[in-house]
Amino acid sequence: MGLLALLISGCASPAENKPEAAEEETSAVNPNYEIAPQEYSDLAVKSLTSWMNLDFEGWTSTMSDDVVFYFPDGDSGTRTELVGKEAVLDWWNNWEQTSGIQSMTYTNHVEIPVIAKDTLAYSNLTGVFVINYFSNELMYNETSVKLRMNIAVHFNSDNLIDRIYSYYDRSKIIQAMGINILE
Repeated sequence: MGLLALLISGCASPAENKPEAAEEETSAVNPNYEIAPQEYSDLAVKSLTSWMNLDFEGWTSTMSDDVVFYFPDGDSGTRTELVGKEAVLDWWNNWEQTSGIQSMTYTNHVEIPVIAKDTLAYSNLTGVFVINYFSNELMYNETSVKLRMNIAVHFNSDNLIDRIYSYYDRSKIIQAMGINILE
């Protein structure tokens, strides 16, 4: 009988190795954030699409008058900034005229709309942010530059973008242009 029990137990299916937490119903909730409405993702896509189409008038129409654009150079307190819608429009129009840019192509984009309930350390803001990441192929004087970019935007109470935080490796752009335009 003991031999039979040993044989039967040896042929039985092994017990599943699940962590205890997996057996319980879990939900990942962070009380500091919640998902923002889809409309903010749509607004962010509209804004970035205008930028990628080099339609800087259309792009800045999605911004508040006091918008701040942060370039990806430096860190908190040392990044190059453009302050105000007019400054953003003027800088990007000048960039288009002087950089040799021919086009930008915006693909494989993902938008993550969140509401920050507590003040964030870097921005000192609460409210709606949309974190965007995407592939961008820039054409400079027939030279292709392919980058993965991250752009986080913050919306004010009028659903206008009042902060733009850009994160990407500028080295390929500097190489294609032959100049670091932020120096």
